[in-house]
Order: sequence, then structure tokens, then C-alpha cells
Amino acid sequence: MTTVIGIDEAGYGPSLGPLVVGSAAFRADADLDLWSELDGAVARRRRGAGEKVLVADSKVVYAQGRGLDRLERAVLAFIGSGGGTRPSRFAGLLEAVCERPEGVLDVPWWEDLALPVATTPDELDRATGLLAEASGPSRFLGLAAQIVPADVFNRLVDLHGNKATLLFQQNMALVHRALRRYEGDLTFLIDKHGGRHDYAPLLANNFFGRSLREDRVSPGRSSYRVDLPDRRLWFHFIEKADACHLPPALASMTCKYLRELCMKCFNAYWCGLVDGLKPTAGYAADGKRFIAAIRHLLSDEQARAVIRQR
Repeated sequence: MTTVIGIDEAGYGPSLGPLVVGSAAFRADADLDLWSELDGAVARRRRGAGEKVLVADSKVVYAQGRGLDRLERAVLAFIGSGGGTRPSRFAGLLEAVCERPEGVLDVPWWEDLALPVATTPDELDRATGLLAEASGPSRFLGLAAQIVPADVFNRLVDLHGNKATLLFQQNMALVHRALRRYEGDLTFLIDKHGGRHDYAPLLANNFFGRSLREDRVSPGRSSYRVDLPDRRLWFHFIEKADACHLPPALASMTCKYLRELCMKCFNAYWCGLVDGLKPTAGYAADGKRFIAAIRHLLSDEQARAVIRQR
């Protein structure tokens, strides 16, 4: 067995709100179908899921008209099933998954939301119990996340020159965090970054001087092995990884849940300052609408802390 870590992101494209990159770690065989092993507790599809915990690409689980209940149920139940204390406040959730959440806590719109916001404690208890009782040799180890607010996003884009490198470096922050947290060999299942196929130069920059073996480079999957003195790391960059493997699917849901909680705070703050202003998810034309409505309240310096400059 090895430690299998799925990594995905939410909020790469919008002009408002944070970028969130997250991971979900399991002790399991590298090629095991965790959906099958956890079939008694976990569902892969919304249809017929019933009481099971739905784990899938966050775009399947959550849409604006559906609400946060399924996202919240999965993320908080997995935290509770892994032996951790299930957080009852947003600050506790950030403490559980983020190494440095200060940037999220220091914005004017921060609110320490009571959790859950969309499901019920009884529902969470049932979901946590289902996961805790799931049979099989695999074991859930934990969730982790990097939350990049707009001001930090802007600063890092200036530093790296583009947001694609910023995204990769946030992925690598989670990789190095996993190296500190887990022993032995690690296998990373990472959702591909746009149209990029070749990740060798980026990996080499993060593991300078280590042996890097390229196993496969293709539109669907690019795989690499890094040899460290005491262990090996396998990296698989997979197209639609969150539709193919449970760990990146749970990572995708974790990212989306965290981002939606951040946007819940963001919208409450700004809609309280501008009469009649409707909430936004921060994407495309709707993000522009929202920015136009609040721009008169912002100095140029404040705008850089609120609006992504791309």
C-alpha cells in the first residue's frame, strides 16, 4: 500500500474570490478503485445515492440551484470519520485544513460562520457513521488546502508572470506538505492544468538535483517518478482526474466547499453596503456586474485586494 493523494482546484478562472487548491489523502493501493471499496458508504453519482455520501467532481455535486448540502455533508463527514473533530465553525475548518489561513481571516468580510450551513448535524452524524463503518483495508488520512485570496493571487501572478505557474506552485505546496506529513512512498493524482501535457520542467524546479523519470506524456495522462533518498514519489496528471478517481474528486469538493464559504462571507459584506446588490459567484459577466457595483467604494489599492488583476 502507499499514500494516495488527490489534488484539484476551484476558482482558477473568476475575477472575484479566492483560488482554492486542495488535497485528499488515503492509505490505499495505488491502482485501487476507492469508489468500489467504499461502496457501502459512498456514491459516485447523484441519482440513487440515497443516504450514501456523494463523492464526485464538484461540478456534478454542486450547482447554484442545488445548494451546498451534498458538498458540506461529504467534506465535514470525512473529517469526522478520520478521527478528527468535526469543525462547528468556519475558523475551525480552516484550522483543520490550512497551514496558514491568516489571509482569509484578515479581510474585512471575514465571518466565522457556524457549521453546517446547509445540512443538519443529524445528517452529518449519519454520514460520518457510514464512512467510519466502511469496510476495506484502505484508510482516509485527511484533507488539506491552500486558499489564495485576491491580493495574494495578484502578488503571486506578478512574481511568477502568469497564473498557470501560480497554480502549479500551489499544487507543489500541498505536495511538500504531504511529504512532511506522511511517510513512505506517495502517489499524487492531479487534475491536469488546462492544455499542458509536459510537467517535467516544473517538477524538476521543485525537486532540483533529484532523479526525475518520465513514464508517459499524453493528452489524457502524464506520469513521472521522482526518486528521493528514502522514498519514491509518483505524479500522475490526469485529464478530468476528479471524474476518474475518488481522491481528486474529494479534493475537488473540498476546494469548492471552502470557496463557497468564502464567497458567502464576501457577498454578505458587499451586499450589505450596496442596496439591492445581488450575490455573485465571481465569474465572467456576472463578476463584472458586481465589480461595477462596488468599484466606487474602493481606492485603487483596495481594488487590488478585492479584484483579481489578470
